Amino acid sequence: MSEKLAEVYEQYDMEILSTRKGRGATILTTTDGLRILEPFRGSITRLEQEYVLKQLLSEEGCMNFDKIIPNRDGQLLTCDKYRQPFVLKCHFAGNECDMRNLEDVLRAVEALADFHIKGQKVVVRYADRWEQCRKEKEQKKIAEIRRAIADGEELEKIAYIYELGESALEIALKQVEKTIAEDADGLESEQNDTARMERPDCIEGATGLRNTVRNMTEQVECSVQEDCRMRNVFLRHNREIKKIQKYIAKVKKKNAFEMTFQKVAEQYLQKGMECVDMLEQMVAGENGISMHSVWQRHYGICHGSYNHHNVILGEDTTAIVHFERFSKGNQLEDLYQFARKAMEKNHFDLVLLEDILQTYSKEISLEKEDYYYLYILFAYPEKFWKIANNYYNSNKAFMSPKYLEKLQTVILQEQEKQEMLSSYWGFHSL
Repeated sequence: MSEKLAEVYEQYDMEILSTRKGRGATILTTTDGLRILEPFRGSITRLEQEYVLKQLLSEEGCMNFDKIIPNRDGQLLTCDKYRQPFVLKCHFAGNECDMRNLEDVLRAVEALADFHIKGQKVVVRYADRWEQCRKEKEQKKIAEIRRAIADGEELEKIAYIYELGESALEIALKQVEKTIAEDADGLESEQNDTARMERPDCIEGATGLRNTVRNMTEQVECSVQEDCRMRNVFLRHNREIKKIQKYIAKVKKKNAFEMTFQKVAEQYLQKGMECVDMLEQMVAGENGISMHSVWQRHYGICHGSYNHHNVILGEDTTAIVHFERFSKGNQLEDLYQFARKAMEKNHFDLVLLEDILQTYSKEISLEKEDYYYLYILFAYPEKFWKIANNYYNSNKAFMSPKYLEKLQTVILQEQEKQEMLSSYWGFHSL
């Protein structure tokens, strides 16, 4: 057992039988099953939201995911002596999904569909549950600040510990003064106190998800923005490709990547613009195809990063892990991300794509509008944009040769992709 992590292990109610290294983490065999201890580098608020989501999924009978396990103090994070935070989760025996194995791919699609069904059930409750948890956390924090002020703690220390700005600290002080005055007059009311504690402006930066969608009616009202979301994403990506084009055009001594990019950038940009036009037609509801209808049918919790690395296939279980990018939105985007990766690794095999879509549609029905929307997602040159964007943000003086390799792969696969899209369009009579 690692001595470095021993003090972290001690803060959990578990008996460890053995440990081994995983991918950037430590896998533990315990008397209660497999666990994985991962270094944490994200947002604590985001982790709390993930915890709330997984509680709701558990209530729906979904157990095939990496549940977050609090420590003995009920905290989601545990620090070692160097103040490095760690998070403990359930883990599963098995292998990552093999994208060249049809059985593996279809098992992963079945698991995705099952998760999406449950994600549609909990999406409204998630907003309510998170709002409740957020308020409880605020109330607890404000109560602690009040006690610290009442106990005579130095204001600078309080501001540092609770990460308060000057304005937030002044509000907390005024609340304490008001509470003391009410106590002296014998007028303190439990209801009034609770109302004051719930004031969201007490803690600077506590906006969080205050305006989260609270019920299905509100979801429908905000769906106009959601309808336009992917169009706006594509528009932004197109602008970034144009910017990179202009940047490379000014480079005097172009390397192999830059020369190759300049030769093909315009044709990929044109395809990107065509996809934006198609999405705008869907948003407008032209030709009987409505983005709003697609959004209504497939609105729910999305995984956000559903790929072969995040699906663990055991003998009897298909587990889904790494929910860090989960969101509320159009679940077809999860399906697209997984199917696109399968296409890239299988020469854009239309038969495989149809197997994926048919397997998914057995659980969640797909309409003609859905196939049309998926076509647009597949047609957009996302991989080209991603490579270009990574290049632009890289150190140009020490550029990896992998950028050129990846770009050449995308170009070589383009013909296969276009043939697949043409056949897909005809097969679904789009």
